[in-house]
Amino acid sequence: MQIARVALPVPIDRLYSYTVPEAMRTWMRPGRRVIVPFGKRKLAGVVMEEGAESDIKGFQARDILDVDVTLPPLPEELLALTRWVATYYMCAWGEALRAALPPGSASAKARTRVQMVAMVDYNEEGPEALPRGDRQRAIIEQMRIWHTSERTPVPQQEVLAECGGTAATIRRLADLGYLFVEQEERDRFLEERSDIETSSRPTLHPAQKKAVDAACVALRAGRFETFLLHGVTGSGKTEVYLRVLEEVRVQGQTAIVLVPEIALTPQTVRRFRARFGDDVAVLHSRMGDGERYDAWRGIGEGRYPIVIGPRSAILAPLKNPALIIVDEEHETSYKQFDPAPRYHARDVAVVRASRNNAVCMLGSATPSLESLANAREGKYTLLEMPERVPVAGRPARLPRIRIVDLRNEPELRGSSDVLSRPLLEGIDARAQRGEQTILLLNRRGFAPVMECVDCGWSPECPDCSVSMVYHRPLNHLRCHYCGITQPPPRACPSCSGRDLAFQGTGTQRLEAELASRLPEVRVLRMDMDTTSGKGSHDDILDQFGKGKADVLLGTQMVAKGLDFEKVTLVGIIRAEAGLQLPDIRAEERAFQLLVQVAGRAGRADLEGEVILQCLDPGHPVIQFALKHDYEGFAQYALSTRSMLTYPPIGRMVSILFSGPDDAATAEAAERYRRLLDNHLPDVDRLGPSPAFIHRLKNRYRYNIVLKVSDGVPASRVREGLRSAEKALGSLPHSIRLTIDVDPAGLS
Repeated sequence: MQIARVALPVPIDRLYSYTVPEAMRTWMRPGRRVIVPFGKRKLAGVVMEEGAESDIKGFQARDILDVDVTLPPLPEELLALTRWVATYYMCAWGEALRAALPPGSASAKARTRVQMVAMVDYNEEGPEALPRGDRQRAIIEQMRIWHTSERTPVPQQEVLAECGGTAATIRRLADLGYLFVEQEERDRFLEERSDIETSSRPTLHPAQKKAVDAACVALRAGRFETFLLHGVTGSGKTEVYLRVLEEVRVQGQTAIVLVPEIALTPQTVRRFRARFGDDVAVLHSRMGDGERYDAWRGIGEGRYPIVIGPRSAILAPLKNPALIIVDEEHETSYKQFDPAPRYHARDVAVVRASRNNAVCMLGSATPSLESLANAREGKYTLLEMPERVPVAGRPARLPRIRIVDLRNEPELRGSSDVLSRPLLEGIDARAQRGEQTILLLNRRGFAPVMECVDCGWSPECPDCSVSMVYHRPLNHLRCHYCGITQPPPRACPSCSGRDLAFQGTGTQRLEAELASRLPEVRVLRMDMDTTSGKGSHDDILDQFGKGKADVLLGTQMVAKGLDFEKVTLVGIIRAEAGLQLPDIRAEERAFQLLVQVAGRAGRADLEGEVILQCLDPGHPVIQFALKHDYEGFAQYALSTRSMLTYPPIGRMVSILFSGPDDAATAEAAERYRRLLDNHLPDVDRLGPSPAFIHRLKNRYRYNIVLKVSDGVPASRVREGLRSAEKALGSLPHSIRLTIDVDPAGLS
């Protein structure tokens, strides 16, 4: 390859041609990461194809500066997939490829992240006489002991920690012939792996067996098929995944398993490693960069045939996957917003499976309405598991749900407390019996609103049009959107009043209330504030699983996929939270969250109960959740969507204009809307209108929403959007236009 066409991580959808220096030609091939000059900068890109002389005719082509041979090339199948991602989600190919590379490798400065370590071995044929130095003699004697017990070679760092000395001491002993020292590549991913446990293979109940058999038939035939596995909470969906994966490994093939939350990854990984051992690799953002880099390389080199992780794992460099599993497929965390590509991992999973003649399994107790519609239209095969896994030969029951109407709880009126008497009594009773409780309050911090009692003033973020939240441990106000913090005022800056009250409750305040009202109950809190460190999710869940706490309270991360046999009570503090958001999916998300967290109770042989506190018990979403009635909710929600022609009846595209000047941003959005009248006259439009959060990080935001009927091809929409953008011309440098295809929500 003498000329290479390279995709670069810039928002311009084209390839750039570079000449390949002779010394690099042996290594150059599609999928290889390279460093190239781009204007006055150096960028990391990916070679896509061989170029021709005509590509560089008429200008002075520039040389590729470097090629990274430590990373395996991206598979051709993944190059084609990222091209589809770039086309469908309307971004540059280089931006889509950036999401498929390991962390840091998109930077030109990070040529390699391979780490070498010095390994020391004892030379049996070395000099017999010991050296004079005490430190040198200690090292030789210790190395003899290790060598006799077959523990060598040993990392140099371990030798020096045991015996003292420096690297120079080791080099001197090697020069004298006592030791061998060799540089070996260090695999940081292997070093971080925990011990692998073993697990039994339970007997499948009939619905599980039917699902496994259906998927295995498609696998053995090498036929693409997407299955929607609709199983109630506790119905054994994970065991279905494991059995189908066993068939994949019998055939010597590979698989990807997606989970929606990093919090779920440790539990999922333990279950899969107990069945598949060292075949399993993990990819997620809470891993160290070096650890993740080495895992990525191991996947690309074929050492790990099973990959588990959140949405980015769908772009893992696994060669020709035969199975792709998307657990909790309804979760909005599978949708990427910033930066581009703004892809939905569930939909990319279906496309990747189709391109590999693979099986795609989408699992959920509350499938998204889009997936349900696809199943009803015959695009997906519906597999239902309507009952929980039997316990001791008897069908396990879904937990009993009990509503507490907060309007009828007089002791909570005028109080900052939020725990009703029935919920407190339930928590206390479980703790005394050695059982456990999960509490959901989908709002972190201590108090959502700090308010002046005299004039009603409350602190607003200086950069965003949202209130700041008080966090007690650090005694500061924090914006949950941009992260800015500031100390709470001692007096109201509006009226100088000193009566500042904390209104509402976050997870920190709920934790304090539990400590005050049930001091004997042991509590663990799980939210963004307690899980920011590496391994913190796993530590909290491990403590809870070992019975070191009676209550696990947290935000929505405690609602999904957790399986603890001693949890017999789930408390939902504000069941109607989220229903008032101005979003077409608000009711769907609220229903899914309620059903998912309720499903954490009573998953073993102990009966479960859910106490649902709310102010509007008659709301249809609350009533459907009360009865575990997914079908009823789906019919209710789809009828509303149908009237308004919202997904899944049609498709949606969000166009967001943002800029530091309110009027200029609004004017740019209005001009673009007028151009859409000409270029997409057959597509309904809403807006431009101020976004729900109008100002975010000091940028004003305006939304235009396209409602696309099924009769309008996606290519037609893309062509119209690009034509309108071209007609709009160059925007002021400070104004940004963002197109989000199939948005998960409007903010």
